[in-house]
Order: sequence, then structure tokens, then C-alpha cells
Amino acid sequence: MTPNVDERIASIVRSLSEVVLPHLPSEASLAQEQVQLCIGHLQILRAQIDQVPTFEREELDDALTVARELAATVAGAEHTAAAVTAINVAVAASDGSDVRGERKRVLQAVDSLVKAVSIDGLPEGKSAVSRMILQHEAARSLKDRQWFAPFGFDTL
Repeated sequence: MTPNVDERIASIVRSLSEVVLPHLPSEASLAQEQVQLCIGHLQILRAQIDQVPTFEREELDDALTVARELAATVAGAEHTAAAVTAINVAVAASDGSDVRGERKRVLQAVDSLVKAVSIDGLPEGKSAVSRMILQHEAARSLKDRQWFAPFGFDTL
């Protein structure tokens, strides 16, 4: 029988905790710290694994929202126009079949738009870009903090 993902992660945690960590020399404090960090991350992955698809879909939806709003707001010359087109292409291609890849492509298009607006965007677009991105990232940051809150990284 093939072990499920949770069992496999639990096995890795046990191996690191019971075999690797106790056999590291006391003077290898950095290695000990890194093994403990790995154990912690694996425990978090175990706890969150069932919710990961929903969380990642929400991240994509948030990226799509900011991309659409930026594309609808920003205008400018050649570089900005091309970047808006690239955002629209990335958004149109996002059908949820590759959530991580789509999010990455959308955010890369947003990054390119930010750079393009600084080159030849209209002044009102330049101020809108910063304002809109900060607004969306404040909301995204709160969601990320809530995602990790059960693990004591943040006091919210």
C-alpha cells in the first residue's frame, strides 16, 4: 500500500527528529537550527495540506483582481500599452487549470506594467498604480497572516 501524503510527511518529520537531529554534533548549531526549521515547515504543510488548493486559488483570484483593475486604469505610450495588453492576455489565459503558473504569469505581467508606467505612463496612472497595489497587498497580507496565525508567527 502506498502511504498518503500526510503519512509521508509524518515519516520525514520522524526521520529528521529522531535520526538526523540527535546525531548532529553540538557544535553544528546552524545545521540543528536548519533541521528544526525544516521540521517546522513540514508540520505546517501537514496541517494545511487540505486547504492549500483553496488558498492558492484565492491568491490567483486576488492577482487577477489587481491585474484587471490596473489594466482598466492605467494608460500611456508604447511601453505601457504593451504591458496592459500583456496583462489582458495573462488574465484571459487564466482558467484555473494551472493555478500556480497562472498566478506567476499574472504577477509578472503586473510587474512589467509597473516598470512600463514608470517609463511612459500617464501621470494619473503612475499614482494609481502605487495606490492600487498597496491597497490590494494590504488585504493579501492580512490573508497571509491569517493563514499562518495558528503557528504563532504573527499575533494579528
